[in-house]
Amino acid sequence: MVALSGEMKEDRPSLVQIAFVWFLRVMAAFAMAAGLSYWAQLIGVDNDHLPRFDLLELHWQVPTVVLAVLLPCAAMGLWMLTTWGIVLWGASLFIEIGMYGVWAERYLSKPQLVASHAVSLAVLAAFLIIIVVQRWRRRINDY
Repeated sequence: MVALSGEMKEDRPSLVQIAFVWFLRVMAAFAMAAGLSYWAQLIGVDNDHLPRFDLLELHWQVPTVVLAVLLPCAAMGLWMLTTWGIVLWGASLFIEIGMYGVWAERYLSKPQLVASHAVSLAVLAAFLIIIVVQRWRRRINDY
């Protein structure tokens, strides 16, 4: 009957969906800043705690290059609200959790960074669960 009357049901985004968009955009800004810091290390601008890139050991060079490429790509994907952006961002978080948490004796120990990544992943999971439940309820109510 809706199609005959010419009226279209307008789906407005819920408050949770709006908050999720803002969360992804804020995480995109953080991911871009982190990616640029890895690029600064690659080109020799950041010499706070590590030597030049070509003097680093291989176990530092590999994740530095991977994260320098992965984080800006993830930031673009997060900003555009794409699924692949979330996947790349999640992969980069797990790489950094591994570096600075699991293998902290080989790399640097950064417990605050590991904790912030864990909180970010938990918030992402909570948003996704809430959105899935909302869509499921809407689908049930439409029938």
